Amino acid sequence: MAAGTRATPKIRRVITALDELTRLSVSTSSIDDVLRVFAEKLATLVWFDSLGVSLVDTERCQFETIDLLTRDMSPTPPGDVRLPLAGTLLAQVIATGDVHREDDVATAAIPEASRQQLLEHGSRSMIMVPLVARGGAIGAVTLAAVRPAGFDDADVEVAAQLARPLASAIDQRRLVEETRHRAEELEALSATSQLITAHLDVASVLDRINRSVTELIGSTGCAIGLLDTSGTSLTHAAAHGYRTDEWRALAVPVGDGIIGACAQSGAAVRVDDIRTDPRSARRDIDEREDIRSMLCVPLRVGGAIIGVISAFSTRPAAFTTHHQGVLHAFAEQAGIAIANARLYEETERRARETRALFEAGRAVTASLDPRETMRVIMEQARNVLGAASCGIMTLDAAAGELVSVASLDLPPTQISAIRIKEGEGITGLAVRAHRPVQSADLLNDPRHRYSELQRETGLRSMIAAPLLLGDLAIGALVVLRRDVHEFSRAEEELLVAFADQAAIALQHARLYENLESVVAARTHELDAEKRFVEVALESLPLGVFVLDAELRVVRANPEAARVLAGAATPGVAFAALLGERGDPVETFIRDACTRQRVDRTEEELVIDSEVRTVRLTAAPLPPAALTAGHAVVLVEDITIAKRLERQMLLTERLTTAGRLASGVAHELNNPLATIAGCAEALLGRLREGEETRSADAADFAHYLGLIEEEAYRCKEITSSLLQFVREPGSRRSPTDLNALVQKAAELVSHQSRFAESRVVTELDPELPMTTVNEGQLRQVFLGLAGNALEAMDGRGMLTIRTRAPRDEIQIEFADTGPGIPDSVLPRIFDPFFTTKPPGQGTGLGLAIAQGIVADHGGRIDVRSRVGEGSVFRVALPRTPGDP
Repeated sequence: MAAGTRATPKIRRVITALDELTRLSVSTSSIDDVLRVFAEKLATLVWFDSLGVSLVDTERCQFETIDLLTRDMSPTPPGDVRLPLAGTLLAQVIATGDVHREDDVATAAIPEASRQQLLEHGSRSMIMVPLVARGGAIGAVTLAAVRPAGFDDADVEVAAQLARPLASAIDQRRLVEETRHRAEELEALSATSQLITAHLDVASVLDRINRSVTELIGSTGCAIGLLDTSGTSLTHAAAHGYRTDEWRALAVPVGDGIIGACAQSGAAVRVDDIRTDPRSARRDIDEREDIRSMLCVPLRVGGAIIGVISAFSTRPAAFTTHHQGVLHAFAEQAGIAIANARLYEETERRARETRALFEAGRAVTASLDPRETMRVIMEQARNVLGAASCGIMTLDAAAGELVSVASLDLPPTQISAIRIKEGEGITGLAVRAHRPVQSADLLNDPRHRYSELQRETGLRSMIAAPLLLGDLAIGALVVLRRDVHEFSRAEEELLVAFADQAAIALQHARLYENLESVVAARTHELDAEKRFVEVALESLPLGVFVLDAELRVVRANPEAARVLAGAATPGVAFAALLGERGDPVETFIRDACTRQRVDRTEEELVIDSEVRTVRLTAAPLPPAALTAGHAVVLVEDITIAKRLERQMLLTERLTTAGRLASGVAHELNNPLATIAGCAEALLGRLREGEETRSADAADFAHYLGLIEEEAYRCKEITSSLLQFVREPGSRRSPTDLNALVQKAAELVSHQSRFAESRVVTELDPELPMTTVNEGQLRQVFLGLAGNALEAMDGRGMLTIRTRAPRDEIQIEFADTGPGIPDSVLPRIFDPFFTTKPPGQGTGLGLAIAQGIVADHGGRIDVRSRVGEGSVFRVALPRTPGDP
């Protein structure tokens, strides 16, 4: 009773395990889940140290084992380990269908191979239970223990009971997998049928076939090798699943290697382990790609072999007889698809050739430019023949040489240097024979000339067709490729057609050149006259504007742009170029056009903040010459001439005034000195004496102060007059202008009336020493700086810069003051001209400064814009002693 009670829980566990495994066998759980549950349940019923499931491949008489470890209950996949079935204990169990239990695995009853394997894993006893499904034994379950006699009859019974639903579950999943594969195969075969009509280019068809094969039979990759036109070699045209691009260069002779053997025999070739197959033609590539097994099937169209489909896998023995049959069926449809695509591409090729010949013919008839016609013919020939380069050579009959005249990619220097004797080289032979001549490999062809050019460009094959006009050869059309290539008969015929077009084009070009020379001779005189007028117009030192009826600029010469600061843009209104004086000038031009006579006027214009004087000459054109109302306007910059004229007049006036002023100043200085001295003495006595107490003392002191102040002011005026008319000083020495500028900046910045102003210096450290009168230039710098600060009312910023561009030295005084009005700007250097209130300026400061700078051979330039400030630039020439 006690024994029966102890057995009841185990029986219940057995029943529970059987129920669970039976449920899993009809579920959608994976085989891994089934094996895991099997191991878990068996471990609760039987003690073992290791558990394995061996599955048999009856087609190859091999088996693989999945180790189920009891500690983690995780199935370990077999990887690539397949063992021969023959001579193993598993083979005996499969053959008999009986359970085998061995209490000591060292016994001779176990075959040697199985005994060694068990002992190597440390097993001493074992049970092997066959897995029997509807078609027979499909494998076995092996329980092993590290101790002898580790299992009893009850363990055998439990293992056998649980093995039955496990075998059913494995078989069920094999059926499901097989059914799925069959469906995928049918779908892939159907897709291939659609491919025949869905894709018409060979590349797409081949790529789709490769991918379909991989999906269909589960290969790692696939390649398609197609027979060449001679039928003696297979070249890989497409591949999928390769790690590198080495397959692209593979060309296998028929009969060589596994793929060549398939093409030669016309029968499928299946290799379970390529490492042990001596037929492998490129074992190095097989090893780099880790190819282990291969299945090759011939491609046929109408019974003729056109190539081979080769599927490969990185697993050994990856393909079965069933895969072979499926790939055979697939290859039949793939061959049709490839044939259809080739037929379509052939049709497209012929259409491209026709279009190319049409374009070349149209270029011959539509263009009179021989270079353009040659370019079109060469481009069409290169594109339709798949070439890398194309050129044209013409025959110099006098020298008996072919001269290169056009090429799509060679530079002109190389083109003109290529000359070949008639009858020599590939091209010379073609011209002499009046038929195409080709070379499939220039590198190994002794007929080829200019081998150094071939090495530089990498061109390997070429074909030359003569340019024929009747029986006369006038040149050759040459096409080159970068690969070793034998041009077909069809390609030769196509090139001859292009050569005929090129010959006609050259003949047309020669006729056109003759006609062109006649026309050129007749028009040469007219061109010369036209050029003379153009040159005269371009070289005139006057700005020339051609205006339309609306007085807009139609054309202008370069000098016009210089005179009006680059504003001679066609279409712009001429009046807009003249600023405020635009309207009066426009009225002047219209009056001249109305009266139909040449008229002149002078205007002062502000251009780039500089006042310029220009002379305008309006010359209306008669209606017979141009459209009614057109006019030519000449603009001459007479600023310098006017300035010189004014300076001459001013010089004469100043010379006269200077002589008078010198005498007056000398005569006035003595009485002024006496008055000033007496006034100063009286003030001194007034401050010291008793008269300071009187009521009128304050007024008396005030009047004496005014007398003294005005006397000194008169003395200052006479001193300025004397300096203005005095001969220029001759005491000059090398001077550091940077230091002079810095000192002047310090002097003006320390004056209290300029306390709110900023004086900034930007000095060129490379400024050379300059030979000048230091005292005179200090007076100029102080005067310009003081004027700028006064113009800003003691506020704002004055920037003093020095620099040495080209052959002069420049000192700029740039302020942020109110600027100088355009109406005042031309007069600022006139003597006695001032904008200050009466009594606050003599009007001689800028005139004296200009005189000093002019005496040094320099000039003072002024730029000013109202509201933005002014820039006074002192430009001094570099003296011979300067660095």
